[in-house]
Amino acid sequence: MSQQEDTESANDLLDQAWTAVRSGLTSQQGLGSPLAKYVEYVAVDAISSSKKNKHNIKEPAYHRQALDHFDNTTQARFDQRFFYSTRHYKPASARKNGEAVPIYILDSGEADATARLPFLDTGILDILSKATGGIGIVLEHRYYGTSLPNRTEIGPGDAWGVDQLRWLTNKQALEDSADFIRHLTIPGTDNSEKRKIIYYGGSYPGARSAHMRLLYPDLVHGAIASSAVVAAVDEFPEYFYPIARGAPTNCSQAIQAAIAGIDEILAPNPLTGGNQPDRDANRTAQLLKLFGVEGLTNLGDLASLNTIPLGAFQSLNWDPAVTSTEFGKFCKVLTTYGADGKYSADSVSAQLKSEGFHVPREVHAYAHYMRKNYILPCTQGEDGQPGASADECFGTDFEAFASQTQLDANRAWTFQYCSTWGYIMTAPPAPQYIPSPDGKSKYFVSSGPKLVSTLLDYAYSHEICEKGFPAGEHYTMPARPDIDEVNKLGNFKLAVDRLAFIDGQYDPWRPATVHSEEFAYGGAREDTVTRPFKLIPDCWHHCDENGVKDEKKTPERVRLIHEQQVEFVKAWLKED
Repeated sequence: MSQQEDTESANDLLDQAWTAVRSGLTSQQGLGSPLAKYVEYVAVDAISSSKKNKHNIKEPAYHRQALDHFDNTTQARFDQRFFYSTRHYKPASARKNGEAVPIYILDSGEADATARLPFLDTGILDILSKATGGIGIVLEHRYYGTSLPNRTEIGPGDAWGVDQLRWLTNKQALEDSADFIRHLTIPGTDNSEKRKIIYYGGSYPGARSAHMRLLYPDLVHGAIASSAVVAAVDEFPEYFYPIARGAPTNCSQAIQAAIAGIDEILAPNPLTGGNQPDRDANRTAQLLKLFGVEGLTNLGDLASLNTIPLGAFQSLNWDPAVTSTEFGKFCKVLTTYGADGKYSADSVSAQLKSEGFHVPREVHAYAHYMRKNYILPCTQGEDGQPGASADECFGTDFEAFASQTQLDANRAWTFQYCSTWGYIMTAPPAPQYIPSPDGKSKYFVSSGPKLVSTLLDYAYSHEICEKGFPAGEHYTMPARPDIDEVNKLGNFKLAVDRLAFIDGQYDPWRPATVHSEEFAYGGAREDTVTRPFKLIPDCWHHCDENGVKDEKKTPERVRLIHEQQVEFVKAWLKED
């Protein structure tokens, strides 16, 4: 494998990863208007690590990959970055009966690989490697981190348009992993020894983990798919349903009450999405004043902005050092602000109330939280930065997004979900009572918990796909995501021996996994050693992936899963 200079040590990269680990646990596409000036840089509270661990994570290594494995449309290549640890490595020569050395590959997915290094230090890679004398690897995904093609080799100009991104496909990325495994060489080890690959991924990488086991069974001996979104879903209001189920009841009810109050003004017709001709202009102006976004052109941008606290829910974690604190703070404000029916005299709530503007208390609370934490820091400025208009802070600038000359994870993942994966997050369908097809009776059309505004319809949420990726010479973004590219691989029914599915009870992505309550009966499968199928109670997004130095501090429900993972992996390794 080719090596290239890297100025940062693995120690420094690990510390950076611990600082940003929560962003590595989170994928919030479609939440909070990612094109906005301010929201793009909003992050959940960062944590820091003051400790230097003797983790034995090696300097990044690189494997040379073809950008196009199949159709010879380009000769461009790129260096795929990976990190590895031999801390627990036990060579085949020291094993009995010619046992194979297990190699655990964690797919970094839609993130810089350095964000996944904690999982190599104390997380699932370390847990499995320690138990079996294996080697842990974090493998970076094409078009993320430093695993990028040279922009000058893939077309004129300097923007990352669809012609430059057209090789960012599930099929090409899976072949990257296969090629990496075929030519795997790890310095300081006996590369001629017998090895068995166990592939791991969480969320989107979880789906890739399942696909690797399905499509490359001769290369991948076993796989663990955690929070694996094995079903690509075009329109995805279901993302918000587990949040309503998993949040404290009073908070869940407060969110829905606030959204109902907001939509009474901004979206009085629940059946027409963003098209609201009956909206009252005066009350709309008052609501915008309450939120501090006077003059905002597209009201859908406010609806999108209001989803930011919801995105923090999937960053909840059992480890106090890693979990997001934002959702808890949000719930506290939503359930207590103005609970006595009073607001401070100088507050915008008190001012508007005195002017005859009446909305539910929960709307005032939601607006108060958003103003303080997101809106005023941008519109009024902070840390010496000048303020800006509501449109500058929170509006969508498709032209700037389309002409980016620096490829970041946000643009790369947006291309992936627009072209293939879907997950266009919208409000739930409006419940209706309508005539049956024969006209002889009526029936109810069901809905789901309503945590977001009706204004977040498909047209609004999908607009980034239409305007953010203008047609190129060689590629045109499909009118809707080509979800069949993923779903033909099995979707909710995907199953194969030595493939484990691990999900969290309240994971917002659960509706796209094999434990989906909406599309897969909540998990109607047998749990066996050959085909493990496990749901972690009171847990969230791939919460089996991280770990702590002191295993006694791991809660029982997660420690049990880790123990079971070790048990079934050991059983798999005994099989040929």
